[in-house]
Amino acid sequence: MKQDYYLLDTNILGYLAELKVGGNSPECKALEKHWNGLPQPHNTRIFLCPITIGEVEYGLRVRSYNRPEQHEQARQILSSFPAFDININIARDCYADLRAKLFDKYAPRDRKGKSCKKRIREWRDPTTDKELQMDENDLWIAAVAMAHNLVLVTHDKMNAIKSITSSDLRFEDWLT
Repeated sequence: MKQDYYLLDTNILGYLAELKVGGNSPECKALEKHWNGLPQPHNTRIFLCPITIGEVEYGLRVRSYNRPEQHEQARQILSSFPAFDININIARDCYADLRAKLFDKYAPRDRKGKSCKKRIREWRDPTTDKELQMDENDLWIAAVAMAHNLVLVTHDKMNAIKSITSSDLRFEDWLT
């Protein structure tokens, strides 16, 4: 039986941190059930990427916590998983491919059917990223998962990315 390997998105790490300090929200309960069903040890099958680590660290710097130990808890979780680097191959072969496919599928067209704007933020208005339910970091995280043939574990919808990846990238939501 083939074993899956996973790349955790930032929102999953947030719920994992909540779970580690006793969180019992419906999402935490769903995560705990899935987590406990994974083969041990977890750190041989679950990975992070620099984008996710950066998003968590950013959150730690701008969000005030009642207890300083929450910062340490988050950093312990980050350090408990190996991380894949982003390299030129991922940028060229995966990220560029995903972004080009998004462009081909979603870019606005002029009257002749040619795409008229190359940047996502220029397509309709500044909220286009929200309308596509993704942002630039999502593309990079998906590119890392794709490059390493990892299942991307996220609670984000990422419908635009899902619509262009077909069998190139698998997604799971451990919070439902």
